[in-house]
Amino acid sequence: MSQRKEMLMKNMEFVAYEGLNGKPGFQMTLHKSKEGRYYLYVACFRHNGFNIIDVTDPYHPTPSKWVEGPWVKEGIKDGQSLPKIQSGDGYLITAHGGTMDVLHGTPKGNTLPFWGGMMIWDIETDPMNPKLLGKFECKGMAGVHRFFYNGGRYVYCVGNKPGFLTFILRIIDIQDPTHPVEVGSWWADNQYRANKPGGGHVAFGSKEFLEMATVHAVTVKDDICYAAVANFGACQIDVSDPTNPQLIGYLPMNPPFGGGAAGMSIHTYMPLGDLPYAVVSTEGERPRYFSNENKDGLFKKLVTQPMNTIGIVETTDPTNPSLISIFPYPEVPVGYTHGKNFNIVDGVRVPFGPHNLFDAFGKDCYEPYKGLIYNCYFGAGLRVFDTTDPFIPKEIAYFMPPDPEVDLFNNEDGTLLPGSKIAITEDCLVDDRGFIYVDTFQDGLYIVKLKMEDSYENLCL
Repeated sequence: MSQRKEMLMKNMEFVAYEGLNGKPGFQMTLHKSKEGRYYLYVACFRHNGFNIIDVTDPYHPTPSKWVEGPWVKEGIKDGQSLPKIQSGDGYLITAHGGTMDVLHGTPKGNTLPFWGGMMIWDIETDPMNPKLLGKFECKGMAGVHRFFYNGGRYVYCVGNKPGFLTFILRIIDIQDPTHPVEVGSWWADNQYRANKPGGGHVAFGSKEFLEMATVHAVTVKDDICYAAVANFGACQIDVSDPTNPQLIGYLPMNPPFGGGAAGMSIHTYMPLGDLPYAVVSTEGERPRYFSNENKDGLFKKLVTQPMNTIGIVETTDPTNPSLISIFPYPEVPVGYTHGKNFNIVDGVRVPFGPHNLFDAFGKDCYEPYKGLIYNCYFGAGLRVFDTTDPFIPKEIAYFMPPDPEVDLFNNEDGTLLPGSKIAITEDCLVDDRGFIYVDTFQDGLYIVKLKMEDSYENLCL
């Protein structure tokens, strides 16, 4: 198949592009200063740091500024990653953890030292020059992968903790940002190491790790933590008393969805505005890791693969959440050059599915939920769905960036990414002006906008 050089769009218009200093983007956050300026902060999948872009004028974003994160040891400039970033009340929170040879291309064996935890920065004083205020360390395994914060006293951290297997929920009080402290935590039963025969260590990214319960992503609204707990369920946890979180109810999702050679079997679980519904997703995987020549290992040749999807959960009875609908398969556009669907890419079976939903809500600078769900698929680009009728989700728009021309990172022998150079999107964020920010796996940042020939409400009809 030929490399695609054109963008593919439906009900979208292209606004601008920014190269992110050649550092592949991952999670993003937006800060609106007291002067009314908009600053986008873009965490990195591969490198230790984040980019800052002034997007006050989205049609002409300022050149990105790269802020390198602290290194754990002098003279060692690899092995550290900064995957997650969120902001609120003038603070920027960053997640820190290690890298994996099979995902990031760092030297085999994962022997490079790293610091795991989260850091708190002041961005109100000078948004382009964050000032580090404090750190909270999460020892063990991979540090911190994700968390939820949109302002207030508590950060809901998804991190490691001594004595526990995989990521658990840790509630961190940042009332004094220079000395953050844990006030409570929650975990699925078999995550407590003493419950495991022998209490042994589980290697991050191993088959055993991928089949264990692990908290992956959390969202908090009205003292309820919506937690995506892989291999356990989509959970609702009462955090009204942050010192004593209590499980209210949960919905098992895998099987039949997710798992196999894909990412987290439950990736995201979040409420839909003030409605008695939530959206849940399972995670696919980046198709470039797979090839027909790989016979074993994490990314071996696939024969079958469980379905990965997005769904709507009814939460009217929070003790018994129920899956009521599944999102449609993304439309394959005319002009797509890698096959008839997204599950077989240039003849290679891949674990296709969604990745990051736009879940950074609760701040005035973000678009509030009003019927639209935004998701970045690994191989199908940004997709926008109308969920005004939660029983019948409908795709209304998409944006697929062009295929990348170069690899922004690889491993030492150039074998990290054996598949075709296809466009892979990572995260999306929507501001209160309707501008959509989409970052990519091996490219930069794209800014797009729904074609507003009519109102959102009429577009969704």
